[in-house]
Amino acid sequence: MPRKQIWSGAVLAAVAASSLTGCSLKASDGTPQSFAQLSSLSAQDAIQAATRAVAAHPSAKVHTVLVAPTATETDDVVATFDGHPTLQGTMAMSSGDPSAQPAQPLPLRFADDVMYVQMGGDPLMAAQMNGKQWMKMDLQAMAADPNTANFGADVLENTSPNKGLTLLAAARDLHVVGTEQHAGVQTVHYSGAVAGVDATDPNIAGRTGLTQDGADVVGSALAQGAVTKLAYDVWLRADGLPVAMTFTESTSIGSMTGEIDYSDWGTKVAVTPIPDSQSADFVAIVKQEEAAAQASQDGSGTPSVPTSSSGAPSAPSAPGAPSTPGTPSAPSAPATPSTPGTPSAPATPSVPSAPTPTGPSSTGHASPTSTGSSSSASSSAA
Repeated sequence: MPRKQIWSGAVLAAVAASSLTGCSLKASDGTPQSFAQLSSLSAQDAIQAATRAVAAHPSAKVHTVLVAPTATETDDVVATFDGHPTLQGTMAMSSGDPSAQPAQPLPLRFADDVMYVQMGGDPLMAAQMNGKQWMKMDLQAMAADPNTANFGADVLENTSPNKGLTLLAAARDLHVVGTEQHAGVQTVHYSGAVAGVDATDPNIAGRTGLTQDGADVVGSALAQGAVTKLAYDVWLRADGLPVAMTFTESTSIGSMTGEIDYSDWGTKVAVTPIPDSQSADFVAIVKQEEAAAQASQDGSGTPSVPTSSSGAPSAPSAPGAPSTPGTPSAPSAPATPSTPGTPSAPATPSVPSAPTPTGPSSTGHASPTSTGSSSSASSSAA
């Protein structure tokens, strides 16, 4: 199943959850009014209430750490999680090599379906970007090219709580773990997991109360069965809003974990637009590289495309998604963590890519949320 716009499914799932009447909450938005009231709800009703709480207060500060076998991504952003998501903050990527210098955090901004990442500080990147500081990634334009279709999306996915709440609602084993203090806040801890077989279960929507769009979120997150298990935990405070969320994504080739902390719910998010005079278009750079590779192939019979560690041609890797050094490829897009099991050496030029909860992902990265990612990465917060 091709990945859908990550926000549409999550938002529709939230709308569907708000129509359920399984719990009797008196607030106008159907959210808990006290810790005692939250504690009295079943796990399923509490997750539905949390979905409504996020819909009523769709913005927060988010700290995310995504860990794959070969890389770690750390994001610090302020984001909105409604039908018009925005995001502003930084992303940093580090390799699994403890002796390696940690990458500097990259400023990033997202609004109106366009993501900007400040990558002009690297001399090689600056050369490809004609000296401009910001890389512009129009996610709609990128979706039209299989080489760029997934880049960037999982950074959003990993900051939003909507995906995790949808997957918890679909979990057969969703349950209350107990009452716990988390980051100094009194919370109720819930846990659940979906398995690879849930990706193609035709009854998952009816079984869990999800709409078909919510079921599609589950299928996409499980990469149609390639992810063997995706386990989520969430800690909810008295008003039903998440304080923290963790996940573990397991595949046949490795696993990825994520820790996401939420604070300052309802905070204002003001994204400053980047003028075209200061940004280079990622899609245009990729197309130039594709044209140059094709011209080289037509002239010599040997395509001059960078290859991955397996020897197969690789598309521009997501930030941090390593590829074998060689002919400079199109700049790596800032993505979320890529799936485990595809370790490779950083490409030239290389941009950090993070792990994403969405299982083995498409071109340029694998995902345990990169961007699959999840993220896939993540996304979810967002």
